[in-house]
Amino acid sequence: MAAWGVDRLGEVVEKSASEVYLFDPRDCAFILVNKGARDNLGYSAAELAKLHPWDLKPDFDEQQFRDFVAPLLNSETKSLSFETVHKRKDGSTYDVSVKLQLIETGGETVFFAAIQDVSDLNFIRQRFERTTRRLDSILHNTQMAIFMMNEHQQCSFMNRAAELMTGYSFDEAAGRCLHDLIHHHYPDGSPFPIEECPIDQAFPERHLMTGEDVFIHKDGHFFNVAYTASPIIGSEGEAIGTVIEVANIDAEIGSREELARSHAALEKSVRIFKQAEKIAELGSWEFNTETQELHWSDETYRILGLEPDGSITLERSLQLYAPEDRSRVEALYLDAIRNKHSLKFTTHVVRSGGDFRQIRVMAEFVEEPNGDQIVMIGTIHDVTDKLRAMSDLHYAAAHDDLTGLLNRNAFEEGARERLRQALMADASFFALLFDLTGFKFVNDTFGHQTGDKLLQQIGARIAKAAPDHAIVSRWGGDEFAILSPLAMSESQARTLGQNILKAIATAVDLEEGVVGVGATCGIAQSTALSSLEDLIRRADLALYHGKAREPGRLHFYNPGMELRNSERRIALETVESALGEDRVQAGYQPIIQLTDNRLIGFEALLRIHGNGRSVIPAGDVIPAIVDPVISRQISERMFENVSRDLPGLMAEHAGVQYVSINATEADLISRDFATRVLRVLEQHGVDPTCVTVEITETMLLVGNNQNVKSVLEELRSHGIRIALDDFGTGYSSLTHLRDFPIDRLKIDASFVQDICFSPTSKNIVQAMVVMGRSMGIEVIAEGIEAEEQRSALLDIGCYYGQGYLFSPAVPAEQARAFQFGYSDRETA
Repeated sequence: MAAWGVDRLGEVVEKSASEVYLFDPRDCAFILVNKGARDNLGYSAAELAKLHPWDLKPDFDEQQFRDFVAPLLNSETKSLSFETVHKRKDGSTYDVSVKLQLIETGGETVFFAAIQDVSDLNFIRQRFERTTRRLDSILHNTQMAIFMMNEHQQCSFMNRAAELMTGYSFDEAAGRCLHDLIHHHYPDGSPFPIEECPIDQAFPERHLMTGEDVFIHKDGHFFNVAYTASPIIGSEGEAIGTVIEVANIDAEIGSREELARSHAALEKSVRIFKQAEKIAELGSWEFNTETQELHWSDETYRILGLEPDGSITLERSLQLYAPEDRSRVEALYLDAIRNKHSLKFTTHVVRSGGDFRQIRVMAEFVEEPNGDQIVMIGTIHDVTDKLRAMSDLHYAAAHDDLTGLLNRNAFEEGARERLRQALMADASFFALLFDLTGFKFVNDTFGHQTGDKLLQQIGARIAKAAPDHAIVSRWGGDEFAILSPLAMSESQARTLGQNILKAIATAVDLEEGVVGVGATCGIAQSTALSSLEDLIRRADLALYHGKAREPGRLHFYNPGMELRNSERRIALETVESALGEDRVQAGYQPIIQLTDNRLIGFEALLRIHGNGRSVIPAGDVIPAIVDPVISRQISERMFENVSRDLPGLMAEHAGVQYVSINATEADLISRDFATRVLRVLEQHGVDPTCVTVEITETMLLVGNNQNVKSVLEELRSHGIRIALDDFGTGYSSLTHLRDFPIDRLKIDASFVQDICFSPTSKNIVQAMVVMGRSMGIEVIAEGIEAEEQRSALLDIGCYYGQGYLFSPAVPAEQARAFQFGYSDRETA
């Protein structure tokens, strides 16, 4: 085989450095294996003559090999190139690259295989691939973004971090100018020329460039980066590109900015702290218990009246405290230092000028951050002004700011304590409530400033008249309350109350003139079971009772007042309900000219209807009728009803000249009474000259009668007439006729009813008629019930009257149907 092969292929094949194999296409037996192959395989030519190609290839068996070379035999391809493994005789293997083809030689076709040992090449290739994989792993797994540019500043590489950072994939960026892609303008929109870009200058200048800049993300947002740009140097020393390492430093920039803000905030806090210390007069200090070092803030020095010099010691600081406090303060400091507990006390210090200041010292022990030492951190607060203000505030909270007496809250607090003391001592005391009369007139006439001055004077008088240990307060408005000392007798309480009433009633000489008011007093005695609420309620009940019956005097509580109070409450509820349900109406009683029985007017009388058709007797609701609030509501309703009914009454009765309406005490002391009356009349188109307002003599005694006179004169100035009702039953009637604008007198029914059988009553009535006529005042007799009474009145010259002889008070629709004339002696 060798000779044949050598003859055919010559010495060139035999001596070739490559391995050359010839084998028969039919049985695949080796025909020729050159020396290079024999040497590498370790087989002799004789040994190889007995072998086949698959015997040298561990990855092929016979069938696999025949199937592999079939395309050559079938002329489907001219050659096969592949890599495989050859196994040496000694069992070792090596990598080979094979090029296999069919050739014609000597008129025969044989397989020609040119084989090259590629073990070293594959080893190098594997190492290169491993190195490449490691490099790729490093580049693509590092958090640092890495870019590479060629000599034209075009992107030639981006790792995954760079793709994530910019939003561009490498495929999108490859071959594009990186500067134009992610670095072409500033956040403010101004352009950033590539010629000025330090990153791109790393290539032409051939040295490393570092710095911070701003890149543009694919979505358009800007982000801060730190970069290092290095030129890539070729084998011959030439620059062939640039490698750029980039890190996103948004967080770092944020941290820097936060640090800068924190630093600025710290400086600001220090300034604010110092300013706050100054404003609050609050200094701070620190004492190291181990080193005995004491440090004061500037404000501490200022509070204590010293100049900052840094030489303060604990011993020196103790000398600043007032002598009488020094030993106590020193003991507090030493005890706190010894036992490591907090410190808190208030004391006095003496500043360099001898000025005493009150300070509040507080301290806590705090461990130093390194844990080596424990220090005492404290504050010193100048509380001189604060304590003074608190004292003033406490006084203001407990005292009436006008009179300086205790206010209601402080009075109640003192009262509860007095009740407790009384219970423990098995003793009692008295509560006295005073309500001024006539004070509203002073306010209305002279103004609230004068009223305030009057209250101040009265408050001072009450305080002066009260005994030691009495609790004196302004209860509210124009009311005052006093609690007597314990164990005061009833006679002593009476004397106390009378003395105070006398002090109140004494006229007060003010700049505006001499002003006087009165007062009514209600007194209640405490019991073992008394509560504050019950004690005050009883005194208030006695006060109400006194104001309703005998104002200006002293009234002790008695259990009978409870019943009257209950009756009052029921009366109030009844009238309030009637007002709310429009059951308060006017009943009209005719006023007759007695000479010819002619109708000349009406008196509008209050009629309160029950839930049915019945009329509630006035006697059942007198407490409500005289109540200041309810009486005013009743009056307003009556004026409204009369103003609505009067036009119809006058249309039916041409001779009717007026309608009389009763005013209340609350009306006459109300500054806007005249205004309210005139407004209602105007709303209904009623001429004021057709209205008469009736008052009683007792109303003229309310407080300072100057206010009543002013109200009546204002009504009269608008044409409204004034009638004095129940004349002869009050006080100082002649004085009232002289001092007040009275147009009509109404003789009380008690005199009229006795005129026929009592000469005295007849003489009194005659005197009233003569007096009224002489003063130009019209006289009307009330309560005429019999013809004899009318005749007697005519005999003495009284020509006008009203009473049941003619008609009781009836609703407006009935009053419109009245028919009176000379021949009518009975109600029509």
